[in-house]
Amino acid sequence: MAAPADTTIKNLNGSWVMDSSLSDPADPILALQGMSWFLRKALPYATVTLNVSEYADSANPQVYHIDVDQVITGGITGSKEARTLDWQEREHVDNIFGTLRGKSRFLRGSKADDGKVRPAVEFHTKVGDAEKDAKVQRFLRGEVLLDGSAAEGFVVDDEGAEFGEGEGLWLQSFVVNEQNGWTAEQIWGFEVIDGQRRHSRRVAVTKGTQVELARLVYSFEGPKAE
Repeated sequence: MAAPADTTIKNLNGSWVMDSSLSDPADPILALQGMSWFLRKALPYATVTLNVSEYADSANPQVYHIDVDQVITGGITGSKEARTLDWQEREHVDNIFGTLRGKSRFLRGSKADDGKVRPAVEFHTKVGDAEKDAKVQRFLRGEVLLDGSAAEGFVVDDEGAEFGEGEGLWLQSFVVNEQNGWTAEQIWGFEVIDGQRRHSRRVAVTKGTQVELARLVYSFEGPKAE
């Protein structure tokens, strides 16, 4: 179902199911990350649910935490994430992707030349090719779809004033897998897709000079399963 009005980047609490019919194909980015062929072929037939808890730090209310328990049907073991949104790099061992180093933060938006508000972000994904880098940045900012056609962009929610100047609020994540030589950068937000407000995560995965992009779209299922 569509995301309720009270779900925002500061309040992702609940259960979210990846909607494969609205998402871009995930296989190319998973292949670049070294996921096995068998697992990649099984995932389209599985249901991927993210049970999310988001809360402010008790000592510093401007620092948020996001804990995610991923549940996958079909006998596939999901993963757990514990993000602290302070842009400090931390190591995490994922049961699918191995040892990762990652960091996450909230960021605000600014008005672009076309009048639309987009995430004001310093991107960390670098392919080394000016044309590819520009394509990645336009995609992550929500300017274009996977095929390069123009996108409506992100929904700009009225929140985030406590995080500095700008408009709206987004989440940026950057992860490095040194062993397998890839990076993954994500921008989380909300977009109107097929007339409904949906939670989306725009993802760019690079390995050497290769880059794959995908917009993953999630349906809200209700309060987090206990």
